[in-house]
Amino acid sequence: MFFNSQVFLYLFLPAVLAGYYLVPAVVRLRGGARRTFLNAFLFGASVLFYAWGEREFVLVLLGSLVVNYGLAGAIGRQQARGRSGKLPLAAAVVLDLGLLVGFKYTPFLAANLSALSEALGGPRVPVPDVHLPIGVSFFTFQAVSYVLDVYRRDVPPERDFLLFGLYVFLFPHLIAGPIVRYRDVADQLADRAPSLDQFAAGVRRLVAGLAKKVLIADTVARAADLVFALPAADLTPSAAWLGAACYTLQIYFDFSGYSDMAIGLGKMFGFDFRENFAYPYAAGSVTEFWRRWHISLSTWLRDYLFIPLGGSRGSAWQTNRNLMITMTLGGLWHGANWTYVVWGVLHGVLLVGHRQFRGYCEARPRLDAALQTPAGTAARVLVTFVCVSLCWVFFRPEWGKAVAMLGRMVSLAEGMSLPLHNRSLWYTALFLLACHLLVAGGYWQRFWRRAPAAVLGVGYAVCLTAAMVLAPDGGKTFIYFTF
Repeated sequence: MFFNSQVFLYLFLPAVLAGYYLVPAVVRLRGGARRTFLNAFLFGASVLFYAWGEREFVLVLLGSLVVNYGLAGAIGRQQARGRSGKLPLAAAVVLDLGLLVGFKYTPFLAANLSALSEALGGPRVPVPDVHLPIGVSFFTFQAVSYVLDVYRRDVPPERDFLLFGLYVFLFPHLIAGPIVRYRDVADQLADRAPSLDQFAAGVRRLVAGLAKKVLIADTVARAADLVFALPAADLTPSAAWLGAACYTLQIYFDFSGYSDMAIGLGKMFGFDFRENFAYPYAAGSVTEFWRRWHISLSTWLRDYLFIPLGGSRGSAWQTNRNLMITMTLGGLWHGANWTYVVWGVLHGVLLVGHRQFRGYCEARPRLDAALQTPAGTAARVLVTFVCVSLCWVFFRPEWGKAVAMLGRMVSLAEGMSLPLHNRSLWYTALFLLACHLLVAGGYWQRFWRRAPAAVLGVGYAVCLTAAMVLAPDGGKTFIYFTF
């Protein structure tokens, strides 16, 4: 069940909202009884939400839930007795990462082992057909962050299994993030009192996210898919750049649209999740881009991988090494394919290169001052956007197509012919990018935050109608559902 599907928008969400708010009022539940009902009802709805599409695989996540709950409790008990708790921590991490490797990377590892075996004259290794449960990557990272935080004594182990189950299974963030830290929602799990203002803010975010997905992401996706489907011989530099530009916009509006919907849905049920995007295409460097893009993942990689590796505390070489390891593994997390590894490596190289360039500029005050001027800022944003767009070419699991696209994009000497029928797509892509940069400046948020209820109702109705008309079959799947 997807957030942009008719079943979710017209059946599941209204039914869950009605049960969540009307039942306690009709039955007149108060205090602890009301809190228990709300948590139990929302947990049950979340399990149903996941089981709707994944069926028996919900048992895998439930089993992992039970084991992580038990091992986190074991860590707390051992530490209370003066022990380290390393054994149950290791068991939990091995279980979580083993679950991820088993479902996500087994076919990838088998295929590469088979290719190596055949190259050496050995037998072909069978490649198993393993179903990848939706959201297993996000589920795993969230579970690992929880047990590590318990081990570090940043949070106490949750004793109430229902609260822990709701933390993990809460349907707004279950299948594609944002990756929610337990410490950020612990108090909200125990007790929350949704207000009308919070609910209205949730509706606003839901409408904005749905519009991003249905009206923008799915629209530019058609152009991106057409270009990526072209044979390499038919690719021109202009077509390659058009496809990359459309895909760059598609992936942002698709994933930030999902995050907006997730945050909005959370607010409608009384939860406040942290922001997951902060206008990343307005970033003036790749370092800043990663502070703005998929913030829940970038901070997870920083806190649980980069810093434990040594962070930036050592020499320049050690810092650069830690950056490369972090980004390479971050790329591999996105998908079991070499294209994702290359994407991560490229971002690692860009981050290392930016560190070197920043040091060069700091030693030259006049150059550094020039880069802070409006013209310098615009140049930095443009260069960053182009670099990120080039990297996105590898964010599809088609190695040959990615290489061909990149080759055409850098071969400007072949000409940049722009056929008339492509101009409208170019203009659309540039218009969307300009709108994104304007919004990044904060010019539209003032109106959106103060929009009256009538405007919100009309906006929601328009988005629902657009979802039904433009995507009667539920539309395109969210890109990050495959991760």
